[in-house]
Amino acid sequence: MFSSITLYPQGETPPPVVKDSLVEMSFNREWWREDGNGKCDFKGIVVPYTRTWPEEVQRGGDTVVLAPEPEKIAGYVAVVTRKICKDMPPEAILRVGLPVSRKEFFKERVIDKTGHFPAGDLLETPADKVPPWFPQVIERIELLAQKDESAKSFLAGSSAELDKVLPGRTKSAGPSPEGDRTIASPSRLTP
Repeated sequence: MFSSITLYPQGETPPPVVKDSLVEMSFNREWWREDGNGKCDFKGIVVPYTRTWPEEVQRGGDTVVLAPEPEKIAGYVAVVTRKICKDMPPEAILRVGLPVSRKEFFKERVIDKTGHFPAGDLLETPADKVPPWFPQVIERIELLAQKDESAKSFLAGSSAELDKVLPGRTKSAGPSPEGDRTIASPSRLTP
């Protein structure tokens, strides 16, 4: 991805525990930046993704091909669509990255507030460099929008940016070709 910035989660938030769910989150940049912590907030959502493609990994000098695991959460994607700075109107953006999550003994998994991740600008990224999980994540959000107000609001507020990156995407959250699926509500929403 092109033009990455480093984002930090604001607070520790449990990520979705089922694949058809999302959590709203806020992020910030380093405090010394012009748009850093205390000056600007970056608003978005965190959505699980599954690996629906084979992936090559290195194990002890050997290359191993991992089979797709479409029913297992492989990780989480932060989709950031608004930059909100003091005394300025909100700016529409489209940045994505893979936030760090951790699980302590006897506690639930959280998006780590001390972790940071590169968030690439998808509006500047060529189509052949868009990560393989991004279309899947947007399809999941469209599916969720059928029953979840946060997902519906997210799509309504970011459709112009999403259409630039995924011009063939579904314009409205209609019925799923797979039939009615159970949708989980967000495990926790942050303001």
